[in-house]
Amino acid sequence: MGLNEAQTTQVKTLSDTVHISGLVVSCVAELEGEVIPALAQIPGCELHTKTDDGKLVVTLERESQQSTSDAMDAIAAIEGVLNTALAYHRVEQL
Repeated sequence: MGLNEAQTTQVKTLSDTVHISGLVVSCVAELEGEVIPALAQIPGCELHTKTDDGKLVVTLERESQQSTSDAMDAIAAIEGVLNTALAYHRVEQL
């Protein structure tokens, strides 16, 4: 069973976008050494800077809003993470 033209256009449109999000991740400063490597295991997650009191600035590049939400949930579930705050979100056409 093939896709009709409207379905093909929708699939193309969804796959031709990237969701870029900026997050502030607050973590227990003493556990930062465990949190940072865990962030690196999440596809599309990149650490940009950190403070001495456990604030981490990261970006996420994901293919959909749901995927972004799932990644934020994964970050929040990391041991030592206290809060994940969305500071920026943009959808770019590729």
